[in-house]
Amino acid sequence: MVLAVLAAGGLCVFAARAGATVLLDPEIKQVLCAERKIQLFYYYLELNRDPEVINAKVECNGEERTVAMPNWMDEEVKAMSGRKVWREPAEGELSEAALWQTPVALLYSFTDVTKKTFPRDKKGDAIIPSKLIKEYADINVRYQLALDRIYRARLFSSFGGRGRSILATFDLISKEMESLSDALSSNDSDRYAASVTAISVLTQDAFSELFRVPRQAQEEGKGDSSSIMGYLLTIIGMIVVFGGAFLYMQKERERMRDYVDHYIQRSKEWTDDFNRQFLQVKVQYLALVPAGIFVLLGLLTFNLIALVLFTIIGIYVGLHMPSWTLNFLKARRGKKIDAQLMDALILLSNSLKSGMDIVQGFELVSKDLTPPISDEFGLVIKNYQLGTSFEAALAGMEERVSSRMLTYMVKAIVLQRQVGGNLTKIFARIVENIREESKLDDKIKSLTAQQKIQSIVVGIMPWIMVGVMFMFQPETMIRFYTSAIGVAVLVFAMTWIGIGMKVVAKLGEIKV
Repeated sequence: MVLAVLAAGGLCVFAARAGATVLLDPEIKQVLCAERKIQLFYYYLELNRDPEVINAKVECNGEERTVAMPNWMDEEVKAMSGRKVWREPAEGELSEAALWQTPVALLYSFTDVTKKTFPRDKKGDAIIPSKLIKEYADINVRYQLALDRIYRARLFSSFGGRGRSILATFDLISKEMESLSDALSSNDSDRYAASVTAISVLTQDAFSELFRVPRQAQEEGKGDSSSIMGYLLTIIGMIVVFGGAFLYMQKERERMRDYVDHYIQRSKEWTDDFNRQFLQVKVQYLALVPAGIFVLLGLLTFNLIALVLFTIIGIYVGLHMPSWTLNFLKARRGKKIDAQLMDALILLSNSLKSGMDIVQGFELVSKDLTPPISDEFGLVIKNYQLGTSFEAALAGMEERVSSRMLTYMVKAIVLQRQVGGNLTKIFARIVENIREESKLDDKIKSLTAQQKIQSIVVGIMPWIMVGVMFMFQPETMIRFYTSAIGVAVLVFAMTWIGIGMKVVAKLGEIKV
């Protein structure tokens, strides 16, 4: 009884919109136009099509015109019919054309069902849409499955490159079908009419995509002259930029010469610092290779703004790479020496207890232990044998090695040689401090590991995502990040990522 009352109420609601029909005359014309066009779409995908389809008459909005099938359809449909891209247990292997025909046929069925709601002359009243819920739902489900098969078969390049845009239109139709189902469930006649009209218009748009020239074909149609002209203008722009930079350097010749002389002197100091770390490094390679890589990346973009941006980054990285590398290697070597220092102090303490002096203890450490601490102790002995005072040789080792405990050891030895004292007790105290500090360091590392990982993720993940986007849409990404707003976004992102990394790192930083 309740269902009967609701159904009767739904009939009244639908019938109240425009007398005997739910759809108005302009909306009916859109449905009929969509029906004819989607019918032609289906026939275009047939190999043995009727000759009348090639030049068919289509009436839309009261105007009749002849629609000629695109010239490229013959060859493309033959190729699509020959490509087997899907396999169904019941239907066997299906061609690319067959997969596209399924949603097209379902759209035609949709218009056929919708026509049942049109006003009828002498054949009785039109069917109320609420009675067609089952038929609409069946079309919707089958249409979703048909689109899913096309997506899983990755038929985005079908129709000579038009498949992606047609599929996007089909997706919009799918969303409107969901809206249509809601309208039928709620007995909303206005929403039903709007959804049917939207589906009809989108169906016509999908048919119109067959007559659109893809962007790739447009670019090919422009000929090679425009591409050559674009590359030529880019090369001219690069020459102008580098020429302007050269003229500026000529104008500021004296200042640039002073800067170059200073950098050459600094390079010699870096070379000496690397040698003191027992490393043979070509400093000029550290500076030139990163700069060259960034300039090459800029050239590969064939974009003037990107070239300038990459060049500036490359010069900055190249100028600072030697100092960054030196600090990194020095810190890493200091950690290795810290790990060996306790064994060295125990060996020194035992040598002093056995009657040796501190110099002999250093010789023993340089022979018995492994690098890098054996190299450092051995270098102290060599400097001492060459005439350098033992205190000066120790000061040189303290300067080379970034180690707080090694500094304590050096100061203790210097004080003992100046004012006296028991070195064995001092070494024992330092060994105990190293043990306790190692335990505390391990505990701190375990407590702050999450913050450190977060700082790394904050700094790396945005650039990984940008790299992934570059892989899939390189032209779009280059075009955006070489525009004014793209450069501003890049600078803004780099600034705040750096601040975020620093803040998160500070949260996990505990000084002992």
